[in-house]
Amino acid sequence: MPLSFIGIFITFGEFQIYFDQGGYASFVLVGGLCVNASIFIINDYNFLKKQKNNRNAFYKATFKKAVPILLTVVSTFLGLTPFLWEGQSEIFWFSLAAGTTGGLVFSLFCVFFVLPIFFIEEKDKFR
Repeated sequence: MPLSFIGIFITFGEFQIYFDQGGYASFVLVGGLCVNASIFIINDYNFLKKQKNNRNAFYKATFKKAVPILLTVVSTFLGLTPFLWEGQSEIFWFSLAAGTTGGLVFSLFCVFFVLPIFFIEEKDKFR
């Protein structure tokens, strides 16, 4: 989850967007969505790991949950798009939409590329 916050910082820093209460709210929204995505994958991983002769359980769990995670991110982005079009006239909503969009894009990277690295290390540790 803390890695997904990097996307929010990059969004506000690179695009020079005013950070206010909408920025703080985007931390809460991105944190919740990123944790949900990770829980989906880890729960499936634990279920698949208990089955007999199931090699690469983490990768199967990740690919199985990729569609629901991507649909959640896309629907959130599309729901916030009107606030991005309005521009900075509505400061709270614009900063919420910009921060959430940047955080969710970076959280996809974290969920699909960084999270598997932690599980590869865990698997090798117990051999």
